Amino acid sequence: MSSAAAVYEPLAAHEGAWAAEHLADDVVGWLTTVASDGRVQSSPISFLWDGETILFYSKPNTPKLRNIEAHPQVSFNLNSDAYADHALVIEGTAAVDAAAVPSDVDPAYLAKYHAPLAHWEMDEAETARDFSVPVRITPARIRAW
Repeated sequence: MSSAAAVYEPLAAHEGAWAAEHLADDVVGWLTTVASDGRVQSSPISFLWDGETILFYSKPNTPKLRNIEAHPQVSFNLNSDAYADHALVIEGTAAVDAAAVPSDVDPAYLAKYHAPLAHWEMDEAETARDFSVPVRITPARIRAW
């Protein structure tokens, strides 16, 4: 097995079934970045898992984007169950993905976030304008239990 394939192995294992399901279905996860002074900053993000990477959209000129530019190493995790019997942590690198389409024309993103955007009373086109910077996280290590 290649080292790249080994990164995703925890999601294929029996213990990773919870994580794989939640990567597909959860609306919000937690992104942790590192500021230039070494402080960590955690932020909730809406995300899309494509089976290999995590895509999210950010407002321009945010601390998280400045942090990613200075230190591309990030951590992403989902909320665990009440007792942390099931949890997911993805460590990897993040970068602006200039090739990604805006969120309001990405069919997978639209399908996942149609109901949440309605809940938040957010218009799809306006949200795409406000959160116009696509960022992609490439996992280097996945821990799931």
